[in-house]
Amino acid sequence: MLNTDELLRVEDLKKHFPIKGGITGKKTVQHVKAVDGISFDVKRGETFGIVGESGCGKSTAGRAILRMIEPTDGHIYFEGKDLVGLNKTEMRKMRKDIQIIFQDPFASLNPRMRVFDIVEEPLINFGVKDAKERRRRVEEVADQVGLTLAQLKRLPHEFSGGQRQRIGIARALISKPKLIIADEPVSALDVSIQSQVLNLMKDLQKEFGLTYIFISHDLSVVKHFCDRIGVMYLGKMVEITGKEKLYDRPLHPYSQALLSALPSSHPLQKKERIILTGDVPSPVHPPSGCSFHTRCPARMEVCSTIEPLLLEAESDHRVSCLLYQETETRTG
Repeated sequence: MLNTDELLRVEDLKKHFPIKGGITGKKTVQHVKAVDGISFDVKRGETFGIVGESGCGKSTAGRAILRMIEPTDGHIYFEGKDLVGLNKTEMRKMRKDIQIIFQDPFASLNPRMRVFDIVEEPLINFGVKDAKERRRRVEEVADQVGLTLAQLKRLPHEFSGGQRQRIGIARALISKPKLIIADEPVSALDVSIQSQVLNLMKDLQKEFGLTYIFISHDLSVVKHFCDRIGVMYLGKMVEITGKEKLYDRPLHPYSQALLSALPSSHPLQKKERIILTGDVPSPVHPPSGCSFHTRCPARMEVCSTIEPLLLEAESDHRVSCLLYQETETRTG
């Protein structure tokens, strides 16, 4: 039965990139397990954040959901329809409802195209043949993101970073999507400009009922912008809950370490910084058992042999950690 509050549901999503080798260089000898079986849902009108260190697989997950890269395994249900089972033509039509905002606003814009043509292009791709209707829609969305008609005639290099990101947002909005995947949308911008872009995205969300997946490594930005948050480590989702619960009482040792680096909200209150030892393991050879056990300050002997499941430890608070799970029934 379809949950009407649920816009997107991801089940056991995997993306393994093959490593070629052998005499011919064409034989697959190993795989990089960039995304290794993540599951989560996104409710209509909310902002779901995905956070983690660089290389944890969060951007790969975003691109796999949109099928910019093909998933290795798993299911992606958008309004009850599994995107993984769609052919290229069917998926192209679905992209009208799912759009993406990229990290680098300049690299994602064609430097030889005017802003008007950049914003208009999705409408052409989605079959809007009436040129007057396309112009009306471009001018409308430009006004919504704070671009003037004169600016629509310019080229991308004539704009600042914040203005370029507004162009990227306009391009994502033009097809009137239901879901926007924002992949580090403000990390390339000055701090003074970040808040302007984030406030714009919030205003647009309220006005059009947008749903966001917000991918970021910046925990301060995520706290300000997101409703629920999933924490990723080495291709896996290790904790999912509302932002208040995550920032007030993180359960997973990795989440605790990440959040301990944030400055205290009370100047006189001291926070204990949790320093993780060792390096992040290779996604080619992830550790057995719990993928975090090689760096975990709370590791137990069982953590190296049993892989924890992402289960509800508290109400609306799922965590993948054996500290909160019975292991007796899972040995063997």
